[in-house]
Amino acid sequence: MSKPIVKSWRPEDVALLLKLAASGATLLRASAALGRPIASVRKKAHQLGMTFPGVRQVRAALRDTGAIERPRVR
Repeated sequence: MSKPIVKSWRPEDVALLLKLAASGATLLRASAALGRPIASVRKKAHQLGMTFPGVRQVRAALRDTGAIERPRVR
């Protein structure tokens, strides 16, 4: 069985992670921007003492600002 590929964190990656967290990006968006698995981004963020807001928190904030509408119930 082969070993999993491990991609080390470069200083540029950490800087981008910090920038994404500061801008309020979700974990999913940060993962896509960095080209890394969600678990890897979550682990590095935890090591740096950061957390990412959940998708529900982001949507609620967008609804509160009027950027998106509440879903209509039929």
